[in-house]
Amino acid sequence: MTARSSTIGEIVSPVQTWNPSSQTQDGTFRYIDLSSVDNGAKVVRSIQDIRFEDAPSRARQLVKRDDVLVSTVRPNLNGVAKLDDKFDGATASTGFCVLRPKPQAVSSNYLFQWVKSPMFVSDMTRKATGQSYPAVSDRIISESLVPLPPLDEQRRIAAILDQTDDLRRKRRGALEMLSSLPQIIFDDMFGNWSRPGFYSSLIELGSQLDFLTSGSRGWAKHYSETGSLFLRIQNVRHDELNLNDVAFVDAPPTAEALRTKVKPGDVLLSITADLGRTAVIPANIGDAFINQHLSILRSSKLEPRYLSAALSSRAGQIGIQKKNREGVKAGLSFDDIRTLKIPDIDLSTQRAFAARAAEVDKLKTKYHAHLARLDALFASLQYRAFHGEL
Repeated sequence: MTARSSTIGEIVSPVQTWNPSSQTQDGTFRYIDLSSVDNGAKVVRSIQDIRFEDAPSRARQLVKRDDVLVSTVRPNLNGVAKLDDKFDGATASTGFCVLRPKPQAVSSNYLFQWVKSPMFVSDMTRKATGQSYPAVSDRIISESLVPLPPLDEQRRIAAILDQTDDLRRKRRGALEMLSSLPQIIFDDMFGNWSRPGFYSSLIELGSQLDFLTSGSRGWAKHYSETGSLFLRIQNVRHDELNLNDVAFVDAPPTAEALRTKVKPGDVLLSITADLGRTAVIPANIGDAFINQHLSILRSSKLEPRYLSAALSSRAGQIGIQKKNREGVKAGLSFDDIRTLKIPDIDLSTQRAFAARAAEVDKLKTKYHAHLARLDALFASLQYRAFHGEL
């Protein structure tokens, strides 16, 4: 049976505010702003020590343990977090609606699970107003409804969701560690050639490339709901291809499109904005094209996995940053790329590294599949929990 509902405003207490910039003595305060919250993990990752005289105008709300923060500004409406002991007494931005649960009315963990739910987030998204930065007010959040079973039932529901969420969090942590493992293997096999005394000679990348190009501008007109993949800078991480957020294009039958079409084994390199991201194009990707922020590095003399890891290594990143000509607006030219240096390693050793990295990739694939099942389970439990079916 569906639980009775209550407005959030009825089950939370007011939060004390202050103005740190009005303090006359010297000192600092701890500040939580919107960027402090990891929107994926739903935790506060960082906290700033701010001098009173430098206090942002939004630094107003004094928070306590068990407070729940809800971002009121899109695209961070899912930027929520529950505070633990170490944030007691900190100051939060007015970009958050701070929910302080009344202990006799609602479990803090239950309320936290509710504001993380798709039901709450979609409701806030519908009610957000504004053009550049759509937002909801504290009043809208306060007047929104939450299913509210008895406290014992809330605690039981929250415990189930917390346990499943903890499994997801641990699996993500394992994936993060696995993602760093190929680079650890690379460093162990080849070392850091930016340091004096490196054992191997270096070669310019241009001498090893068969083909080098970058994507072209103006492809927005070719966007479509389905079609060929259109790879953008967010799809290229450090030595990893991420296809969670992809765009599609209806590619035109032109020489320009053919030039920017990727092939299996191509190495992608970001050449503007966040310089130096790399990824290898897998064998099963199908038709895919790149945008202007990426370049294609194609070589029959280098093992692609080795090249990607070399460019992503500490020494590789140092070399890339030295080539950055524009400082504020980062960018790499083709000449910059061709004159990058990497170790002159025999192909059989490169392939030995690639084989070890491939084993890690297989394990990551299994972990991703397990995480997907955990995500589906958590979504099912969320739905049932807040519809009185759990």
